[in-house]
Amino acid sequence: EPLLPGSRWAKIKTRLGGICGSDLNLVKLSVSPSASPFSSFPFVVGHENVGEVSTVGGDVTKVALGDRVVANPLLPCRVREIRPVCPQCATGHVATCENFTEGELAAGMMIGTTRGVGGSWGEFFVAHEDQLHAVPDSLGDEAALMLEPFATLLSPLLSHPPPGENTLVIGAGTIGQLAVAALKALSPACRVTVLARHRFQGDCAEALGADHVVLTSRGTTYFDELAAITGGRLMRPILGKRIHVGGFDASMVCAANRAAVDDALRFTRSRGSVYLVANVAKLPGVDWTPLWMKELSVRGSVGYQEPLHDGVPRKTFAKGLSLLTEGWGDKVGALVTHRKPLREFEPALAICFGRERTNAIKVAFDFRG
Repeated sequence: EPLLPGSRWAKIKTRLGGICGSDLNLVKLSVSPSASPFSSFPFVVGHENVGEVSTVGGDVTKVALGDRVVANPLLPCRVREIRPVCPQCATGHVATCENFTEGELAAGMMIGTTRGVGGSWGEFFVAHEDQLHAVPDSLGDEAALMLEPFATLLSPLLSHPPPGENTLVIGAGTIGQLAVAALKALSPACRVTVLARHRFQGDCAEALGADHVVLTSRGTTYFDELAAITGGRLMRPILGKRIHVGGFDASMVCAANRAAVDDALRFTRSRGSVYLVANVAKLPGVDWTPLWMKELSVRGSVGYQEPLHDGVPRKTFAKGLSLLTEGWGDKVGALVTHRKPLREFEPALAICFGRERTNAIKVAFDFRG
C-alpha cells in the first residue's frame, strides 16, 4: 500500500480500475522499450480509475475524506512540485512534460507506471490534489471510470484544429468508441465513419452517433465501401493495395497495428490530417508513400493536454467531466461491459484477449464488493 509522498497528496481507495490497451501490451510484453526510461520498477499497473478519498495530507484543500474522485494520472512538473516548470508545462502541454524523471518522485509519466504511487489495479493509489477531480453524484462509477480515456480523445480535438466534417475512425475498441463520442459531443454535425472489426463494435459506435460503420471482416471490399462514402476514386497500382483519390478530411488511428495506419494514409484526402491516438509502436510493412504524395499531416497524441487559448488553458479533464454531466455519461458509461474482482484477474484478461467471443469493450477490476 503506497504512502503519501507529501502533504498535498491524498490516498484513494479504488472503486473501479480499467484495463487499458497499453496495460494489455505490458502483459503481452509488446510495449516498445523506448518508453522504459519514463517508468520505474516495481510499479502497480493501472491508470484508468475512480475511487474514494481515504486519507488526506495536512495541506490538502481541494478534496476531503469520502469524496468520490477521478485522478488525472499524469505526473508532470506541478505534481512533482518542480519550479520553474518546464517549457512544455508552461504552455499547457503537460503530457509532454520534460521532467517525468526529475524531482522527489520516482521516474514515471503517470500513475500505473511509477514506483511508490500505486495504480488502479491495486486496492489503493495516491495522487497529488492537483490531479484529482470530484465526481458529481449524477455520474455513476462506470461513467467516471471512462473520464480518463475520454479525455485522451478530447485532447487532440482541443489541442489542434479539430478534424473536418468527414472523419474516419479506425478501430472500434474503447478508444475508437470514445473518439466517436468526442467528435459528436464537440461537433454534432460532423460526419463520422467507423472502421470496425466486429459487428457488436459497430452497434456500439452507432449508439454513440456514428453515421457509417464499415466492417473490415468483409475483406478488401471495405475499400469500396469507404470510397462510396467519400465519393472518392480507387486507383490500382502495378502491385499492392489500391490507393484512394479524395477521401476523409481526417483519420483518427485508434488501433495499434500496421493495417490501421496503412488505411489512414490511403483514405485521408490530400493535405488532410492523420491523428495517431492508439499506442502505435513498431509497424513493419507500412507503405508511407501516401504521406508525401498527399502531403498529409500526421500527429501523435499522448493525452490530457491543457493548451493555452488566448492565455486560458483548455483542460481536457475538466471538459470531459463537463460533457459527461451534460448527457454523455450514460452513453459512455455503457461501454464498461465487464467487471471482475481483482482475484479473478486471469478471467478478466482472458475476456480482453477474446473480444470476438465476449463482445467486450471496456473491462474493469471492481473493488466495490
